[in-house]
Amino acid sequence: MFSKKQLMRRAIELAKKAANPSPNPRVGCVILRNGRIIGEGWHERAGEPHAEILALRKAGKRARDGELFVNLEPCHRFGRTPPCTRAILRAGVKKVVIGMPDQTKAGGGAEFLAKNGVVVEMGICGKECRELNQIWLKNANSLIPETCLPVFNSEVAQIRRIGNASRGLPFVALKLALDSNGSTIPVRGKKWITGNSAKRKVMRLRRNFDAIAVGVGTILKDNPQLTVRGLKIKKQPTRIIFDPNLRTPKSAKVLQSGGTILVSRKPVKIPRARNLVARNFDLKTILKKLFKLGISSIFLEGGETTARKFLAEQLIDHIFIFQKNARGIPKICGQKLPLQKVRKFGNDTFFEGALRKY
Repeated sequence: MFSKKQLMRRAIELAKKAANPSPNPRVGCVILRNGRIIGEGWHERAGEPHAEILALRKAGKRARDGELFVNLEPCHRFGRTPPCTRAILRAGVKKVVIGMPDQTKAGGGAEFLAKNGVVVEMGICGKECRELNQIWLKNANSLIPETCLPVFNSEVAQIRRIGNASRGLPFVALKLALDSNGSTIPVRGKKWITGNSAKRKVMRLRRNFDAIAVGVGTILKDNPQLTVRGLKIKKQPTRIIFDPNLRTPKSAKVLQSGGTILVSRKPVKIPRARNLVARNFDLKTILKKLFKLGISSIFLEGGETTARKFLAEQLIDHIFIFQKNARGIPKICGQKLPLQKVRKFGNDTFFEGALRKY
């Protein structure tokens, strides 16, 4: 027999199967009838069927009188796809259990279902559902309202305040690799600080973001490709170079294929790359411009110089740290940040922390 939390956590795990459905949220769905799971699905990418629709298709006629578990309130408007609420009603589902409400224009599904005789329950694993969709929540049309606060916890009021101040900015996650002394510079003769297992984890993290970004110093030192390798991916993230004084060589690997944005103070023409001009090179203004270009999340790599600038401007939402031969929680650019040890990859320790919550 499955508990409600087990089924919601299963929906969350299904949602994670989508690498990056941007600009849509991650959503997974499970349908239960007579104690058995009869349908599952997850939303893969924008424009493709939603999780509820895929789960209903798998369940077929067996969905009648079943229970549907989904981590985000089913949508209730026509967009690229029809509303999920109407499909749920047509299928004859008797109960819908929802992890968290949708406060965008697509919301209202729970109320609609309840008015049409479906039993609706809200707030199962609410915190975990929010953590799953932090990128999407940062710029959702409106965040969790006061009426929903009892469903979650006392942090929500602070989350709402931070969220409102952060509208129109991409979600930025900083990733750094450190040696045992906290340096981001590999020892002489070595290109990498961390081992192969940690590098594979970085690839899995990269594919969750719209863009991978570095400062020009990383381009000059490492000449990276800034791509996802060794994993199936339908579309490579956009590559972004922060290069105020145009020091990026035209032979750089990152410029040899399309999908790169070079941010500089002065305009420049580069084959197969886009130039974004920011004359005063104000990072917040740059991020707003990138957001308008459709970049809603950035995986910020590179060295300490870029990291310090973004931290100083309070533009980092999340942090991923890999440290070789770690001894306790490392300081980041001289700061103690809310990091927690997640797991070990051989001699490397992976730390993670949220600087902002939405």
